[in-house]
Amino acid sequence: MIKIAICDDDVKLSGKLETMLNGECLARGIRPEIDVFYDGSPLARSIIKGDRYSIIFLDIEMKELDGITTARMIRTIDKDSLIIYVSNYDSYLKELFEVEPFRFLSKPIDEKIFKKYFSQALTRIDKAEGYFQYTYNRKVKKVAIRSIVYFESKNRVVTIHFNDGSSDFFYGKLNDIQKELEKSSHYFFRIHQSYLVNYKYVCRMNYSSMTINYDQTEFCLKISENRQKEVRKQILQMIGDNNI
Repeated sequence: MIKIAICDDDVKLSGKLETMLNGECLARGIRPEIDVFYDGSPLARSIIKGDRYSIIFLDIEMKELDGITTARMIRTIDKDSLIIYVSNYDSYLKELFEVEPFRFLSKPIDEKIFKKYFSQALTRIDKAEGYFQYTYNRKVKKVAIRSIVYFESKNRVVTIHFNDGSSDFFYGKLNDIQKELEKSSHYFFRIHQSYLVNYKYVCRMNYSSMTINYDQTEFCLKISENRQKEVRKQILQMIGDNNI
């Protein structure tokens, strides 16, 4: 899961940002948790209480606590979050660089630039976090979750299939792996007793199967009958449609 904060007293713009973020995350198979704040004070209090955000979209000019003061407070606690300033104003650049901004997004928001900056932020985050660790023959291995296409289990031997066409294996249980990956920012679907699939590599699906595409290879994996309802439910929850 990737945690994102939007802090802007423009309600309409905040809603637009949230919609764009949900759309981009869905397209990339990423599970987002987005919190929206309409002033710097509640965002600062949230971080003081222990909340952490990978990306913060932060307005500069707000009524109670402006974006620069908010960012200074954030940086005393959290040095790692990526701050993307959203503002009509460019006269604060000297102050902005004191708090290590990641990007500066001008208003009105250009969707192409937004997508570019969000992609760059995800690349930075992927380099810093999102790994799966496993052990085989007393050797501990760590791999980027984004590179895992799916896990395949047979007789307690779990094979990891990677996006470059390679694979590796270790002893374990898919149930345990599934629980561990629920903490990540990536969506994995348990479509079968033997398969746990990274949604990022799903190009098509219907009620009974998922079509996987990676490394110039395309193939189908069956969704077992007893998991079809649950997979469909997860997909609908992911896209935020509670009416279907």
